[in-house]
Amino acid sequence: MVIPDYTRHAQDVAPGMVRELHETLATKQLAYRNQPDIDFDELVRLPRMLSTQCDDGYVIGVPYGRHLRIFYEFDTINHIRLHLTNLLNEMGELATEHSDCELMVIDYTDFPHRHYVEPMMIGAGFTSPSEVSVMRCRDVRDQSLPEVGGITVRDASVDDDGSIVEIEQQASGEGAHAPPLARQFFDDAEWVGIAEQGGSAAGYIRTLPAEKRGVTAEELIVHPEHDHTEVSRALLAEAMKRSAEANRRAMTLRVAGESVGDPLLREFNFRHVTNELTYQRPADPAEVQRRYDEKVVTYVKVGKIWGKF
Repeated sequence: MVIPDYTRHAQDVAPGMVRELHETLATKQLAYRNQPDIDFDELVRLPRMLSTQCDDGYVIGVPYGRHLRIFYEFDTINHIRLHLTNLLNEMGELATEHSDCELMVIDYTDFPHRHYVEPMMIGAGFTSPSEVSVMRCRDVRDQSLPEVGGITVRDASVDDDGSIVEIEQQASGEGAHAPPLARQFFDDAEWVGIAEQGGSAAGYIRTLPAEKRGVTAEELIVHPEHDHTEVSRALLAEAMKRSAEANRRAMTLRVAGESVGDPLLREFNFRHVTNELTYQRPADPAEVQRRYDEKVVTYVKVGKIWGKF
């Protein structure tokens, strides 16, 4: 006979500290979040998320390949300014220990609340924001896909990690270093496709499943030695074809702010949805401190003190 342990069961199913904090903040008329349209109730229940919290709010991180997507929810702006840096440093330590993430990313869309964002984010170790435009094709099943000649797109696997890292390194510019792919890079993806032209890897695309049977083209990177438009066309066409076969619907693509009018996006019926700001910082707190120290200029003032040298 087995006697059920009701106490242990109650502990297992009880909500964690971050979930309880979220439920408390969500009852307020105004809770400050970096992305108000995201379902935070679902985020705090993700099994792989990392979290740090204080009495007035919390920060959670969700691994996406080498990136750690950061979401925050706080009671007031002042509490964000007071606690964000420390919570992010704690998050970085957790990410370094428990994941392969090397870069924290905050996507910021909370424009209606009019946060005075930049000093707060820069003070927390983030770089200046990049402007991002979110584009969406409402239904990939209705698309008439263009002919793609001379470029083949195939499924990528872990055996292609070297080619993908090389594409990233070349696309980032001379002297850039692309770290090895994270374990979640392929595991979390809905599909990773690699384009080949003339026997060499020309670019890759990584898609993730999205809500309402949609799909998000999370990464689309082209080798600089190949034609960016032609390779992108081939990758997008194959991604849409696969999504249509899987009965996926909308496809979302995030591009640089100035790329909204790109003819290639119009060719695939992508329409502008909204704008975002993206902040990035290294996950390792020691690297953040090192970069901060490099910017500090130390000097010794020589002069009269109380009339004497």
